[in-house]
Amino acid sequence: MSISAGFTTGVGCRLEAYPKDKNKVLHIGKNVQMNDYVHITAMENVFIGDNVLMASKIYISDCSHGSYSGDFNDCNPNSIPAERKLFSNPVFINDNVWLGEFVSVLPGVTIGKGTIVGANSVVSKSLPPYVIAVGSPARPIKRYNFETQRWDKIINNK
Repeated sequence: MSISAGFTTGVGCRLEAYPKDKNKVLHIGKNVQMNDYVHITAMENVFIGDNVLMASKIYISDCSHGSYSGDFNDCNPNSIPAERKLFSNPVFINDNVWLGEFVSVLPGVTIGKGTIVGANSVVSKSLPPYVIAVGSPARPIKRYNFETQRWDKIINNK
């Protein structure tokens, strides 16, 4: 693990690193604030940028027991889940991101700079910079307009 200056955490946080080799797989940037009961699991690469704010009860992982994407030999549902081959795909959370209460960030996701993810959202696909995203799966509903310095609604977001 690599943890930079200014890192603060609440109670009950769980940081796990299961590197495939001797490299560091969990990188936490400067001035990251992680509140109570955040759980992060890293096997390949979980990168958290600078000035990231995490509310409580957040789950972030770059790995899972098996692959279910259809791109690989998907796991047989009759197999024992805990014995399925671990699958990993890096997670990148860029600078100035704010993750709300109970957010889950799944393998293979990049969250763009300055993005806000609303409470109870599941981030299963990458999010661009400077948006507010909500839901399960999380989808952008607003985008920051640097000309007007306001958050504008995104229309016809599918």
